[in-house]
This record gives sequence, structure tokens and C-alpha cells, in this order.
Amino acid sequence: MKKLFFAIFPLALSISCNIDRTSKDNSENSPNSIDNIDFISQRHLQNQKFDTLNFKTEEQWDSLNTITHKKVLHKKGKVHPDIRTFGWHIYSNGSTYKNYNFSMLWGLSYFSYAVQPETGSYKSIHQWKTTSLIDSAKTKGCKVFFSVSNFGSKNNTTFLRNQKAQNTLIDSLSSLLALRSADGINIDFEGVPKKDKKYFTKFIIEISKSLKQENPNYMVSLCLYAIDWNDIFDIKAVDPYIDFYTLMGYDYYGSFSKKTGPVTPFKNSKKFGNGLETSVNYYKNKGVHFDKLIVGLPYYGVEWYTKKPETGTVVTKFKSHPRYQSIRRLYIDSLKIPIQFDPKSASSYIIIKDDTNQYRQLFFEDVKSLSIKYDWIKSNKIGGVGIWALGYDDGYSEFWDLLTEKFSQE
Repeated sequence: MKKLFFAIFPLALSISCNIDRTSKDNSENSPNSIDNIDFISQRHLQNQKFDTLNFKTEEQWDSLNTITHKKVLHKKGKVHPDIRTFGWHIYSNGSTYKNYNFSMLWGLSYFSYAVQPETGSYKSIHQWKTTSLIDSAKTKGCKVFFSVSNFGSKNNTTFLRNQKAQNTLIDSLSSLLALRSADGINIDFEGVPKKDKKYFTKFIIEISKSLKQENPNYMVSLCLYAIDWNDIFDIKAVDPYIDFYTLMGYDYYGSFSKKTGPVTPFKNSKKFGNGLETSVNYYKNKGVHFDKLIVGLPYYGVEWYTKKPETGTVVTKFKSHPRYQSIRRLYIDSLKIPIQFDPKSASSYIIIKDDTNQYRQLFFEDVKSLSIKYDWIKSNKIGGVGIWALGYDDGYSEFWDLLTEKFSQE
């Protein structure tokens, strides 16, 4: 059986793909392709939200996010030896890992080493040096990776044109990987300008060669944008140096959207534009082999204010990117709002009407939508599935149980 790669993500680089550039439906909702205007992904927004908090412990993050460590029972199972499941743990999710079903994870990535663009050192590595997450993962045979992130066109230009800063980053990463006996890195550079493509390609090759020279067992993975509008990725050049790719198969609609739509539409449609299937085929045509591709899916939703209840209607204001935990607790369990389903995009959504005759629309993934996309990934022998992010479903078991149902050896 061909070895598969499955990732529970993290969100990795921002949306950017050379797919159907003339599509009116998609261009209205996709990130701007102009170099000096940065697309802001859900990952980037979250980083901005928490960047000013100088928390030193996971307990502080737990308090901020009201994490209670309510025990959740998981279906018994162990990830199939020919399947790789990979997940991102975000620093702001504190100690939610105490409820992770590590038996269903091949690997996870700690998010993140936030690059200081001028020097290559880190703005923060959060609790990388101290977190018990790494020990808990290794006890269950789960590999551990370290995400490396840099957001924004200006930051990327500054860093990618500074060889000294890149050398500092490589040396720093080498020490930090060795400190926790980690298995490699996941590169998440978002908003790389088109003018810096050759510098980005050179950096990817150099960091891979340097780390593998330090430890031949290190694995280097690269986050791909769902839509590569600026044609940033030179797959032919970097492929020999990349062990696997993580496609950020989300943020097709988000804070930037003029109309409402799914976070991850499945198939291309006139109503919602390009979807996951189109993104995967794009990278296949660029030279990404399916057995090296992990398709990331979201454990969060996107919510807007609108004047009309119909999906695809004009947005009056972006509200938030709620995690699945909040969607379940606030809307489904408490308010009992019925879940609706759009077959074409294979996405779930709910419509909320408030007292002023305004509406809120919330698109998200649930067991029904994820099952369809998991089955498609399996039937096409794509390397795997990734979900951003671990802990977004804290307190609920259905997503872990779905992983067991689809990917367990038992």
C-alpha cells in the first residue's frame, strides 16, 4: 500500500495560486495579488491578536481561552502504519494537548518559531523549550516538528534578501531542534512578494541542505498557499529538498471576502469559484507528487454580518473566525440553530437572524463535510489530510473519532 501523509493542521503559507485568474467569482473573494497589499490569513490574524501578549506559561494561555481540561473519551484505534496524520499545535492553545489522541497522529508541528526578519533570530518561540506536549507526543511514537513562520511582504523581503539573517535562523533552528530531539521543520512564509521568488527558492534549498547535513534524519516540509496568485513556488527547483508539502486548503473565503462562502469549497462552482479540487490539481500540474502532498482542512469557521439570508450574498462586515469548539458550544448546543449543508462545496453553514432583521452567516467544517473530503483524498491516493488546528475542537470527540474511523489500522 502506498504510504499516505495525513496532517491535522495549521494552518502553512497564505493563499496564493495561479488558478483561473480571470474567474470573476473567485477574484472577488480571494486575496489580492498586488505585491504591496498583504493577504491576511486566519493564521496571520491570530498571530496579530496574540502577538502583544507576553505570556510565559501554558497556564496563562489556558486561562485566556478558558480551557478546563474536561476529559474526552476517544474511540480506540491507532493510525495505520501506511498513513501519516500530521497536526499543528498553536502556542495559544496552551495545554489542550492533554486531550489529544496521540495514537491517531503520525506527527505534529509546534507553531511557531516567529522569525525576526532583520536578524533571523526569533521574536518568540513561546513554550517550545518547556512544553510537555513534545514528551507526550514522543511517548506515543508521534513525530515532532517545529513550524517556522514569517508574515507579510515587507518582512519576507527583508529576511529573504539578508544572507546573514538566514544563516542565523538556520543555526538557531539547529540548536532548538536538537534541544527537544525534534524531527524537522514546517516552513510557513506568508505573503512572499512575486519579486522575491528566486530568493525564496534559494532559502528553501539552503535551509534544507544545512539541516540535513546537521542531521540526515531531519525532515523539511513546506506550506503551500491554497491559491498561488503570485506564482511563488518553484516546485521543480525545491522538490528534491522537500520531504512533504502541506497545502493550506482553507481561507478561500475569510476576512477579506466581499461575499459569503465556504472556508473550504470542495469543487469549482460558478457561485463560490475555485475550490480544493482545483488547488490540488494545480499543484499536481506544477510537479507535486500526490504521495508528498498533505491537504490541510480547517477546524475553524468564518462568520460575517449580511443584510440577506442567501449564501453568497454581499458582506456588510466580517465578524470572526470561530473555532469549532465555539461553534458547537454557542450556536449548535446552546441556541439549537439548525445546520444546513451545501452539496456542491461540501460545506456546512448556519444562518442567524438578529433582532434588527440583520443576518449572520457562518460557514464551517463538521463530520459530514470532513467525511466527504477525507474520502476524496483517500480515493485519489493523495498523500494525506491536514487540519488547522489541533485543540480547536477541545472538549468534543467527534473529529478525533472520525480520524479513527477513516484512518485507523483497527
